Amino acid sequence: ETEIEAYNVAIYTQTKFFHFMLGLKKITQDATAKVYSFIPMQDFSENSEINWKKSTAEIDEILFDKYNLTEEEREYIKFLIKSEVTADK
Repeated sequence: ETEIEAYNVAIYTQTKFFHFMLGLKKITQDATAKVYSFIPMQDFSENSEINWKKSTAEIDEILFDKYNLTEEEREYIKFLIKSEVTADK
């Protein structure tokens, strides 16, 4: 609804967390709605519990904490999703 929310959505799509969750269902170049079904919706407003002004690496850690990922799961995602995917501000 706002420019801030649009910006925050764009930041979310740059996280390794987002790309990992997308990759669980996306096996072709097609990007139908169903490939996004594993990606949890976030609060993108200014009142969000996530500070969207942080770097994507910091936001990944916040998301990992939010979804109680183990250290092994975190390291797997970081290993699997290459750094070039994310672009810090």
